[in-house]
Amino acid sequence: MRIGIVGSDDRAMAIGRLLRKGGHQVTFGDPTAKERAKRAAAVVGARDEIPYKQAMNSDLLLLTVGRQEVDRAVTAVASGSEAVIVDVADSGRGNGLRSNAEMLAHKLDSHRLVRALINLPQSGANIPICGDDPTSKSLVDRALQACGCLTTDRGPLSNATQLEPPA
Repeated sequence: MRIGIVGSDDRAMAIGRLLRKGGHQVTFGDPTAKERAKRAAAVVGARDEIPYKQAMNSDLLLLTVGRQEVDRAVTAVASGSEAVIVDVADSGRGNGLRSNAEMLAHKLDSHRLVRALINLPQSGANIPICGDDPTSKSLVDRALQACGCLTTDRGPLSNATQLEPPA
């Protein structure tokens, strides 16, 4: 599976390593740190690519950037992506009315967004997911199962606040 990771911090690299071990083709792109994305790709054995191309060329697009960088990532990815967007950011909860994942789905104008809580990017991890599109959740499940992970379906995207740490 072709998987783009938007972000390049240590957690993004750990997720990239897990996905590479699962046999996936991985790319790294970071709208705020292009050189760091190149280094992350080199360390993980992946390629670097600008986020817009990642969105156009990936089956899954994982957003690992911090909440303060989400708007730049959304702009860099642009709309029209056919990729399933996976929100794996680990920063605080939404505004109380909607989860961050729901707000991100609204910004991207996509129902194909899945929230995945990847705390331990390692084989054997149980990863809870939320999403409104069953096909998108199934694709995320297959990608993670190839890496030796299990997923637990936590229901629709409106349940994503359960997968977001307190602010």
